[in-house]
Amino acid sequence: MFAEPLAYDSTVKLTLTHNISTCKMIDIRFDLMQTIGSIKESIEKRYGSDPKFMQLQLKDKQGNFITYMNDDVKFLGTYGAKDGYEVHIIDNNPNSVLNGLEDVNKVQKYTISDEDYDKLPVNMRKFKQQFLQQQAAGGNLGQNKPEIDDNYQEAEALQIAIGSRCQLNQGERRGTVRYVGQVPQMGLGYFVGIELDEPTGTNNGNIQGFQYFQCPQKFGIFVRPNELTVGDYPVLDLDEI
Repeated sequence: MFAEPLAYDSTVKLTLTHNISTCKMIDIRFDLMQTIGSIKESIEKRYGSDPKFMQLQLKDKQGNFITYMNDDVKFLGTYGAKDGYEVHIIDNNPNSVLNGLEDVNKVQKYTISDEDYDKLPVNMRKFKQQFLQQQAAGGNLGQNKPEIDDNYQEAEALQIAIGSRCQLNQGERRGTVRYVGQVPQMGLGYFVGIELDEPTGTNNGNIQGFQYFQCPQKFGIFVRPNELTVGDYPVLDLDEI
């Protein structure tokens, strides 16, 4: 007795979630004839988790658990995966590169007082004061031009919501907006902090000791509001990058 044949040319778009990483990847395309082992290898390239320590859970569109997908030689289609279903990755590796991110995200954010803020070696007030002094003396500060002040691109920044998907205007890198505001270590005006989909950034949301948002190392980047476009930008498949 033979099992019902699979549609060899069929693909599905699945959402990937992870038990440690907060990065949710939407509309990732997989072939129903892919083995679970090859899917784990694809996940490793996206999240960095070791396939040997992965457990995969298949969930429906409402997030209800359907089954575990742990047989590496079975095809995705044999588990009944459909468009919009979720694959939840459980990383059981005690030495995972992602360990620690979950605990960090639970840490209560520190609100600094005005008195302590003024004591910081680098802050926006001191930066602005230094900038205005040098501008009055006929110079400028670093690469900032005289017309740039602490409200530079504020209007553009206020149109960008945290959690929005976006694409950089140069390089077409995609990611999720994690921070909108001033970053005095980078200059006057407003910046947008982005958690990129791929490790092509420059930081982990930390600039000179100030943690503006949390993400894995090299997934973070800060740009001006006019250097990105917000919209419905799904995570690119690996063969599209």
